[in-house]
Amino acid sequence: AAIKEFSRDPKLFSKLVNSIAPGIYGYSRIKEALILQLMSGVRKTQEGGVGTRGDIHILLVGDPGCGKSQLLKRANVVAPKGRYVSGKGVSGAGLTATVVKDEFLRGWALEAGALVLASDGIACIDEMDKMSAEDTSAMHEALEQQTISISKANVQATLFARTTVLAAANPKLGRFDPYALLAEQIAMPPALINRFDLIF
Repeated sequence: AAIKEFSRDPKLFSKLVNSIAPGIYGYSRIKEALILQLMSGVRKTQEGGVGTRGDIHILLVGDPGCGKSQLLKRANVVAPKGRYVSGKGVSGAGLTATVVKDEFLRGWALEAGALVLASDGIACIDEMDKMSAEDTSAMHEALEQQTISISKANVQATLFARTTVLAAANPKLGRFDPYALLAEQIAMPPALINRFDLIF
């Protein structure tokens, strides 16, 4: 009943936007995008069975201390199913999946990473610029195809990763140079940047 009553409020959207990390002043456009990301779009299946993802991937690039991590942590808390990982403490295997030797079963076992565990939820990746190129390259398939394929030891598997990604990074030199071109200051491969729908 409370939700139905709330849905009739003409100022509903602005109230939701203002309730995202109210301790951080401004950033109304970014907060608007975060609300839409948390609600997510609709997954469409076209003729022939080809699917189109409904998730909105967002990348926040900015100087240190402007509240990026706080927005990520807030989104992680608000989302019903969220995972928060940070830069140097995350590897490609930790994000996607890995095969480990299982002493108990005397064989190989598959262990899911953060993007698989947050499937149908949100994965917040902080300090993305601190990750190595090999580790970020593991994300390409998950961001676009929403699956993770693994072929290691004698294990071949495809895991679902219908995960919305919210990532944050610092510019190439740690801070933005106001006199240089903006595009040259984002130290990430173009193929990965193209996977993000919104970049702030």
